[in-house]
Amino acid sequence: DGNVGEKFDFRLQIEAFNGIAGSTNGNGQKNIQVMDAFATWKICPEFKVRVGQFYTPLGYENYDISPATLESVDFSNIVYRIACRNPYEYNFVDYGRDLGIMFMGDAFDSGKGFRYLHYDVALTNGSEQMKNDDNASKDLMGAITVRPIKHMMIKAAYNWGEYSNAAGAYLPMNRFIAGAWYNNPTGLDVRAEYGMIKSDKGNVDEAGAYVLAGWHAGKWLPVVRWDMYKDSKNKTSKNNYNRVLAGVSYEVCKNFKLQANYNRTFYNEEVGADDANQIQVMGIFKF
Repeated sequence: DGNVGEKFDFRLQIEAFNGIAGSTNGNGQKNIQVMDAFATWKICPEFKVRVGQFYTPLGYENYDISPATLESVDFSNIVYRIACRNPYEYNFVDYGRDLGIMFMGDAFDSGKGFRYLHYDVALTNGSEQMKNDDNASKDLMGAITVRPIKHMMIKAAYNWGEYSNAAGAYLPMNRFIAGAWYNNPTGLDVRAEYGMIKSDKGNVDEAGAYVLAGWHAGKWLPVVRWDMYKDSKNKTSKNNYNRVLAGVSYEVCKNFKLQANYNRTFYNEEVGADDANQIQVMGIFKF
């Protein structure tokens, strides 16, 4: 990424080995996956235009947070199953990007180093990145973030779309994510979100939520998180669960951090699966 003069910037990010089964060319070689490929015209702080393939403004974790800044090893299922998934045309967890145009800006300068309001309005294909759009309908997304005080954000985002089923019929499906986040880089970090993905005419009715709390203690960030997910149309799915996480991050230096998480997953009675334990250890090097 970088700047082209004062008014333009760009970003290109690729996944050199995407690990997706079957995603090879005619010679059996793995394909490169394009993640971000966009340019932004910064006309003024209140109005900017972004064009290309970009991460959609649904929720905090898909838009305001990256793997380098996430407090835990894994994102919540609000990202994996709501922001990064199209149950009709591409029912796999993807990367929450899409091809289109987005208008965004920051308004009402507080005079204290932040602006009170941020907005995003996007028109996109609706088929996730690196995939042809199978119909003429487009996705419309809107997000509003309010910063009442320093370190505090309250956000709501809505996505309207239509998608083709196997018979070629257009089915409406909407996403909604809302939450609040207080993050003091030298103290308390608390975030909560609720999200849903639903189609009244289709077979999609899912919802999720999480609450995360941590404390920035120098190079250390201990954290706990509770999250849940419910698939009302498929009650025996293992996506129906409550999960408790306890973990810690340690910033070895500016470009390198270590993370360790313990997860305990409690499945709903209809699932019929035993509760599960998971330990995750990860190192992140960024440059």
